[in-house]
Amino acid sequence: MSPPERILVVDDDRQVLKYLTELLQEAGFDTVSCERFLDAKGMLATSRPDLLLTDLRLGAYNGLQLAIFARERHPGLPVIVLTGYEDPTLRDEATRAGASFLVKPVPRAILMEAIQTAFSVGADD
Repeated sequence: MSPPERILVVDDDRQVLKYLTELLQEAGFDTVSCERFLDAKGMLATSRPDLLLTDLRLGAYNGLQLAIFARERHPGLPVIVLTGYEDPTLRDEATRAGASFLVKPVPRAILMEAIQTAFSVGADD
């Protein structure tokens, strides 16, 4: 039996971070969570999760910057960017960075489907 997939969850909103972390743990994933961009970047510099799930807005930084760093450091790493704002330009930027783009609030079923899709696509990289 293989260990559960490890997901790095990044969101500067403590309540959203707690909700996402608990949701993913209940679904059987091993999760690591970060409230700050720099903490997440430090984690990505030293270890590779199986998936990065990040909010778009992270204080002075953004999740696209984190996605780009993560994909440069760990080619093929699946990335999902969450945002509360539907913006075609940001969606295009996320796609160019190799990330999926979901608009909050994301129904649980849609999030789980996006995670499974990201894992299956990441396995092909």
